[in-house]
Amino acid sequence: MPTKPVLIAIALLLGLIALVAAWAAAGAAGIVSADRLRLLLAEARAHPWAPVLVLAAFLVGGVVAFPMHLLILTTAAVFGAWLGFFYSAVGAFSSALLMYFAGMWLGKASLAQLFGPRLQRVLAAARDRGFMVVVAFRILPVAPGTMVNLGLGVSGIRPADFIAGTVVGMTPGLLLMSVMGDRLMAFVSEPTLHEAILLGLCVAAYVAFVVGMQRFLSRRRQG
Repeated sequence: MPTKPVLIAIALLLGLIALVAAWAAAGAAGIVSADRLRLLLAEARAHPWAPVLVLAAFLVGGVVAFPMHLLILTTAAVFGAWLGFFYSAVGAFSSALLMYFAGMWLGKASLAQLFGPRLQRVLAAARDRGFMVVVAFRILPVAPGTMVNLGLGVSGIRPADFIAGTVVGMTPGLLLMSVMGDRLMAFVSEPTLHEAILLGLCVAAYVAFVVGMQRFLSRRRQG
C-alpha cells in the first residue's frame, strides 16, 4: 500500500496535470493567452515590494496552514527557478521559525490538546534525537507544516537542531519544487514536446527523491 509521502508525490503529479489541462482549456476558450501571462509575470517581478509580499505570503501561509508546496510552485513560476528558490527558502524558513517559536512561547500545556497521543510520543522523541527528527519531518511530511513546526516548538527541541535540521531537510525538496514550478510555467507559456519532457523529468525527480529518502530514513530507523 502506498505510504503518505508517495501519495503526496502522486497528488502533486495529478495536480500539475490538472493545471496543464485547465490552462489548455482556458487557452482554447480564449480566456487567457501566453502573451497576457508573460505580461502579468513581468509586472509581478518588477514590483518594488515583490520580495516583501512573497515573505508576507509565506508567513501568513504558515499561520493559516496554507499548502507550502503551492506557494513554492507559484513563487518559482513568477520569479524563475533560482530567484524563486531564494525567495521560497527565505519565506519557508522564516515561516517555520515563526511557528516553532510560537510553539515554544505557548508551551506544552497550551497546545497539548492539539496533538493526538501518537504525535505527542513522536514529539517527545524529538528531544532526544533532535537534528535527525527535524530532517525526517522536512523530507517526509506526515502532518501539515504548521502543526509540525508548532509541535517541534512545544517538544522542547533545541533551536540549533531545529534550524540545522530544517535547512538540511527542506533545501533539496525546495530546490526541486522551484525548478518544477519554473518548468511548469515554461510549458504553460510554450506547450511544446521539449517542455513537456522537461516538466515530466522534474516531476519524476521529485517523486524519486521522496520515495528514495523515505526508504533511506526507514532503514536508518530499523538499523
